[in-house]
Amino acid sequence: MRVVVAGGGLAGLTASLRATELGADEVILLEKGDRPGGSFLYSSGYIWSYRDMQTFRREAPGGDSSLQRLVFEQLESSIRWLEERSVPALTHETGNPLTFGARLDPARTVETLAGRITSSGARIYLRAALESLVEGSGGVAGVRVSSDGGSDFEPADATILASGGFGSSPELVRRYVIRGPGEMRVRANPWNTGDGFIAALAVGARPSAGLDEFYGRNLPAPPADFPPEEFVEVSQLYGRYAVAVNANGERYADEGADWSETALTRATAHQPGLRAWYILDSQALQRKVRERSVEDMVATARRVGGTVLRAGSLEGLAHKLAGRGVPPEKLLHTLEGYNAALAGGEGGKLSPPRSGPAAAVRVPPFVAVEVAPSITHTIGGLSVDAGCRVLRQAGGQPIPGLYAAGVEVGGVSVGGYTSGLAAALVFGRVAAESAVADNRGA
Repeated sequence: MRVVVAGGGLAGLTASLRATELGADEVILLEKGDRPGGSFLYSSGYIWSYRDMQTFRREAPGGDSSLQRLVFEQLESSIRWLEERSVPALTHETGNPLTFGARLDPARTVETLAGRITSSGARIYLRAALESLVEGSGGVAGVRVSSDGGSDFEPADATILASGGFGSSPELVRRYVIRGPGEMRVRANPWNTGDGFIAALAVGARPSAGLDEFYGRNLPAPPADFPPEEFVEVSQLYGRYAVAVNANGERYADEGADWSETALTRATAHQPGLRAWYILDSQALQRKVRERSVEDMVATARRVGGTVLRAGSLEGLAHKLAGRGVPPEKLLHTLEGYNAALAGGEGGKLSPPRSGPAAAVRVPPFVAVEVAPSITHTIGGLSVDAGCRVLRQAGGQPIPGLYAAGVEVGGVSVGGYTSGLAAALVFGRVAAESAVADNRGA
């Protein structure tokens, strides 16, 4: 049996190693970039699931429940599978009472998995991009690969797509996510340009729900500049303690809608210029998110060249923001209405409403931080069954020989947020297991 895996992130590495363990005669891992590991290397290393299905459904109510259950039921054994292959967890605590899982060292995990793959006799090809899928009798019979300026055919009994979604394609992000002009910063590697997604659609695959959604963070807006290794550190994760306003001086989202602030980030992507301001007072600056204070995150934004304004009064802050194009009268009206509603216990009557713990912005000094949304990975992708077999648009049956893993599997987190790394690990194993079992059954 010959297995081709497209994409060398956590999902692709997991699928490749699992396929070799299950006895595949030949496994070829194609990685578009110049190294394996994908965006996993830029992550904090937390792999998690919600603690029960009730919470899972509440936090991602539009997601595919069968795929959510797959993550919930198989994550613990999948983490154990990694640990049994010399990938120890740094901790089995996630820092969130809603979740369980583990934290891994991304660099060590990638090095260990890649080493085991190659030592088993499988091959990893770098700078090898998926060009298209090649159809055979009734299904997918292999792939065309672009490498070193040429194009080659790689036959396969099973092809596993793990190329990371389309978050790094400005064109696809504008078409599906932003649905208009503009461009988001990519909080991931630059190679996730939708190769697997587009190739699968070309052979009749069904797209999933959630193509207009994404997971990402609000980061310091340009001219802030920082390397990918700082993606986690520079994230501005304190919107729940701020008043978020757009360039018109208006609130545009419920700042406390969810613990992950995913909804706030998605809403920022639809604001004028894809920019917003977080307004804070001195009390908010002292709040903490995990082990970091808000003030520390604001200082990081300033360090990397982000725009951070400070004033001794709200009027003074509005004056400074006026120099950045924000109408001062509108901004002050917004803040006065916000403060009055919270003082009267009527945050839910604001428009947009303000849910969760919230405090009025009253204690000087006051700070405004300009933020912009970034995309880590897409939520929509390919429709699959519970065995990670890619489904046809017509009829909904699996396309023989075609599987997907990681965020190439769409629809898991629709309406909320779940762990992309958990999807990579669990679906990587499941896709490989289904591919080998289907080939033996055939």
